[in-house]
Amino acid sequence: MILRARWVLGPEGRLFDGAVEVEGGEIRRLLVGSKAIRNAGGRVEDLGDGLLAPGFVNAHAHLELGELKGRVRRGTSFVEWVGELLRERETLTDASLRTALERGTARLLETGTTAVGDIASTSVAGRASRGSIRSVVYREVLDAADSSRVESALAKVRRALPKRRLRIEGISPHAPYSVSAPLFDGVRELLGRRPMPVTVHWAETPGEVEWMRSGTGEWAPFLGRSPRSSGLDHIESAGLLNPRTSLVHGNHPEPGDPERIAEAGVVLVHCPGSHAFFDRPPFELGRYLRAGVRIALGTDSLASNEDLDMGRELGLLRRSHPGLAPLEAFRMATEGGAAALGFGRQVGELRPGAWADLAFHRFEGTDPIEEVSLGRGEVAGVWVGGRRVFRRL
Repeated sequence: MILRARWVLGPEGRLFDGAVEVEGGEIRRLLVGSKAIRNAGGRVEDLGDGLLAPGFVNAHAHLELGELKGRVRRGTSFVEWVGELLRERETLTDASLRTALERGTARLLETGTTAVGDIASTSVAGRASRGSIRSVVYREVLDAADSSRVESALAKVRRALPKRRLRIEGISPHAPYSVSAPLFDGVRELLGRRPMPVTVHWAETPGEVEWMRSGTGEWAPFLGRSPRSSGLDHIESAGLLNPRTSLVHGNHPEPGDPERIAEAGVVLVHCPGSHAFFDRPPFELGRYLRAGVRIALGTDSLASNEDLDMGRELGLLRRSHPGLAPLEAFRMATEGGAAALGFGRQVGELRPGAWADLAFHRFEGTDPIEEVSLGRGEVAGVWVGGRRVFRRL
């Protein structure tokens, strides 16, 4: 199969008029120009005037919470929002959880996302299929910093399913403030027997940072004993500050944290839509980039976002950081996400040998990356592993 487009985004951000040749679910060759396409032989599908690019990679989502869209108010504090979220989540049935996963997956695909890192906090969400999308499903584990809950928390993840064709199992110790040192140790032991991708919410709010350091603040009435250390120290002491781990949010890093993250090879996941939902201060993107931290993008859940559209996330990112180059932003939504989920260069790039996870964008204008990275235009076609999973009529 040969897919032709007016614009193709190749390695290192190179744009060319040409095609992608797909065989066995992978990209076999990039064909530059009409002559190369004719010489290749094979069946050519001309997609027309638009951009053929790697599919977006949503590095952080909670698809199971999709039915809570519009039902959880921002509240006066993050703790209040969490409380309302937990109360509303108790009303969700197994059927509504499955519906949320199905609708969320469909929305991701129709907006150009071909891979997702999804948190599963329930057994239903942990077992449910994500259909045609490539996914890392992180089993969430937490004990509210109460070590008496460690064994029951670990029991939920000890029976993780094996790797599937489009799905990989991972683990998500929720956050430093909600995971005790013994539970972190249990996760480390589990990973020693079975290596898996790891993701951790980190430094999302000032209240989290305060409780971690001093045991005071808005979280104090609800949690066990504070470790009296930084969140990053807590994660590192469990041996989880390494390239297999991604950190999510990072809105309130302490001095030296970005440099530590960069040195450890950890990817940081920023969620622009969720950041806007809570009306948070500007994200310190420049500080992370200057330290050499690799950035990925995610949507978080529909309980704290309007949509699962990664194009919208890109537009929000660029509008809140106008000095960010369009291509650099686009790479955060593709290559950065692939690194966060542990896919390496198999996902997020159009190059020979990579998986054929592709999206075709139609837009107005003459600068493809500028238009797509501002969330303009529409996704007209999506392929995962070379198989078309979405077509806009």
